Amino acid sequence: MPSKKVLSVFVLTAALVASIIIAFGRDKASSAINYTSDLVAGEKVSIPENPNWRNELSGVSQNTTFNTTPTQTSESALTESTLTDTVSTAFISNYLALKQNGNLNSTSAQDLIDKTISYIGQNSSQVTKISESQLNVVADNGNQSIMDYGENFGNIIKNNTHKEVENELEIIMDAMNSKDSLKINELNNIIAVYEKTFHELIKIPVPKTFVKVHLNLVNSINGIYLALTEIKNVFSDPIRGLTALKNYKENATIFIQAKKALIDFILKNNVVYKQGGGGYYLLNNI
Repeated sequence: MPSKKVLSVFVLTAALVASIIIAFGRDKASSAINYTSDLVAGEKVSIPENPNWRNELSGVSQNTTFNTTPTQTSESALTESTLTDTVSTAFISNYLALKQNGNLNSTSAQDLIDKTISYIGQNSSQVTKISESQLNVVADNGNQSIMDYGENFGNIIKNNTHKEVENELEIIMDAMNSKDSLKINELNNIIAVYEKTFHELIKIPVPKTFVKVHLNLVNSINGIYLALTEIKNVFSDPIRGLTALKNYKENATIFIQAKKALIDFILKNNVVYKQGGGGYYLLNNI
């Protein structure tokens, strides 16, 4: 079998490829697989004489399924295995099998990338979205409904915004750049704020006019909260953490767009709020 040192190089390289796939998509992934193709086993890596190994990998081709079945692994090791462990090992096993059998080309490489993306997506944490039935929906009452909803929503945002709290993206980037796993724990206070905001948004009265935009606001806040919780695993399970970072970006974008649509609607209806209130804060961010 390959030495632990050589095997770790393969696993880290596969993790790098998988990370690039998650963070940058298929275009960058193509470059990544080309980088991986420069890996050579060398004299230190020999083909194991395990018949089971041969049976599992000898048939790998561009039409194969993404093989994530570990071999000769103890029950305790399986329990401790992370998504990064599983994906990295499966990726490099399939990659080496393709190369060993002379089936590695641009088509099979891209197929392996696609299957890796699919597997990561299927095994990443899924967010259960809030539905309309879980909201406090009330009847519309013209401009008064608009004013009340804007005031309520603005107050929640205002009361859960703390200037002294560092931006979550700055914390993440500082932690990753400094490789300081303790730094990532600074997300805890921010995560708590998002969780509190989420629960408060579910309770406020939502006029029927605002149901759709409110669902986007509620679910995106929940998505951000859960993504940040997952991002904390970036040092122990890089693929899981980077997948969460992608989810964070998507949910943050949805929240910004929904909030802008809400503000535009309020302004279009010429609703005026008193300075210092939640509605005023919402429109002016002060």
